[in-house]
Amino acid sequence: MRRFFVLAGPPGAGKTTVLEILSARVTCVAEPARRVLAAQRASGERGTGDQDPALFVDLMLKTAIADFDHARGLTVFDRGLPDLLAFCEHYRLSKRAVLRHVRARRYDPTVFWFAPWRAIYVQDDERTLDFPGTVRFGNRIRAAYRQSGYHLIDVPFGTPQARAAFILDRI
Repeated sequence: MRRFFVLAGPPGAGKTTVLEILSARVTCVAEPARRVLAAQRASGERGTGDQDPALFVDLMLKTAIADFDHARGLTVFDRGLPDLLAFCEHYRLSKRAVLRHVRARRYDPTVFWFAPWRAIYVQDDERTLDFPGTVRFGNRIRAAYRQSGYHLIDVPFGTPQARAAFILDRI
């Protein structure tokens, strides 16, 4: 039986740290964007948001589809397919292909929402938005999940261990 849960939110809200803690108890899937960026930069390819946004989104879509299709049992994903709707909007790309997969591949109706958190937000090579930019991008992600029919549960601010316990208590 598939039970697929998503951690969603803007960049730098603490999802990946919590996912690492959860991985000791449940199967977890890392965020597609960082994996795509690492592979593209390592190979010298152009599939990054700053070079070829359409290719970047396409590669993330293919990665997210493969992640979904290969997952079994209880699985927690760092981002899901609806996140890609926000990327399409951010880069002003067509959402048609992403929408088809958002409708066909459904996660648990409950999505764990990580709100923007200024105290922990750090920019890096992949996370280039300033904090106000990450808040705006987070609003796009939140709207994408709601429009896709998901119910968002706010994960309270706190230690990564407390946030992971909050999620485990609900899955």
